[in-house]
Amino acid sequence: MKSRWIIGLSVAWCGLVSMGAEAGEQPVTPGTITKEARETIEATTRYTIQQKDAFQRKAQEEFEAIQKQMTALQGKADKASVSARTELQQSIHELEEKEGAASKQLDGLKSASGATWNEMKTGVHAAIEEMKQSYQRLRSKVQ
Repeated sequence: MKSRWIIGLSVAWCGLVSMGAEAGEQPVTPGTITKEARETIEATTRYTIQQKDAFQRKAQEEFEAIQKQMTALQGKADKASVSARTELQQSIHELEEKEGAASKQLDGLKSASGATWNEMKTGVHAAIEEMKQSYQRLRSKVQ
């Protein structure tokens, strides 16, 4: 069974090689395969870098937007009654901790290599989501 598969693959490969030669193309050689593989790897690397940069920009924008919203809520919390202010300050402290964690994740993403950035992406996304949720809890208390 295995030998039939190998023979079939060999026949298909030979057919592809001969089709290329008949159509006026150069025959497939180890050199052309190596060149095409190198080009594919380079294109994949460029694509990965583009994806990393786009995600990093989007995450940074989300982070900064939440920071601006936090500043506005802190102003409202300062105007709250004394009893409410204590609870709000605790929530603000929690939000600031989430902000610090998200900031560290973003910093780590900047230095992540192509191989590790996917893992970092998950961490950044989770940290920003936690920050958003903490912000929403604080916002519901202020309003």
